[in-house]
Amino acid sequence: MPQVPAQKGQNKEDLVVIGLVRNAKHGDEQAFGELYELYFDKIYRFIYFRVNHKEMAEDLAEDVFVKAWSKIKQVKEERFGGWLYQIAKNRIIDHYRQNKETVDISELENFLESDENIIDSTNLIIEQKTFMMLLKKLTPEQQIIIKLKFIEDMDNLEIAELISKSEGSIRVIQHRAIQKLQELLDEHIKLNIDQKHLNSKTQDSTNAQ
Repeated sequence: MPQVPAQKGQNKEDLVVIGLVRNAKHGDEQAFGELYELYFDKIYRFIYFRVNHKEMAEDLAEDVFVKAWSKIKQVKEERFGGWLYQIAKNRIIDHYRQNKETVDISELENFLESDENIIDSTNLIIEQKTFMMLLKKLTPEQQIIIKLKFIEDMDNLEIAELISKSEGSIRVIQHRAIQKLQELLDEHIKLNIDQKHLNSKTQDSTNAQ
């Protein structure tokens, strides 16, 4: 594979993807197969949590890559990830429309709400339920970006492409959201400590009687 020169903000994985996309655009099926291996699990997970059906999510994910291969020449190499998520998003919307299910399409902008998922990011190592409870106290926009970043494992460029904002805006919103989560976590911990002290005093008073 030809060496791809690094641009500002690009890491080694970015360069690998860019090289693979460039080759795939020239008809290299093996290069596209490697892109498939890199992205299938992410796209599958992205779809699964929106359709809540394993087999359907697998079928829709496959559709995404069929569509991507047919349109590969249209994508800019450095935007492949965000472009792929956009195809997935559109395929989910088409799925609901085709099946005429009663779904508010705007709800498809909302992401993972389950307490069953493990969150361990940006040093916010706290219980799942606590994280999801605190997350809901952020603005809708902040919630979406935090979920995409730390649950969907998307990078800032992919998020920017998906929700039509600049990378700079994504970084600012993400930074403010993490700051707010830290404040909420500190407050939550303090309340728990105060409650434990109160319970301890109450127990000591009861034992003394």
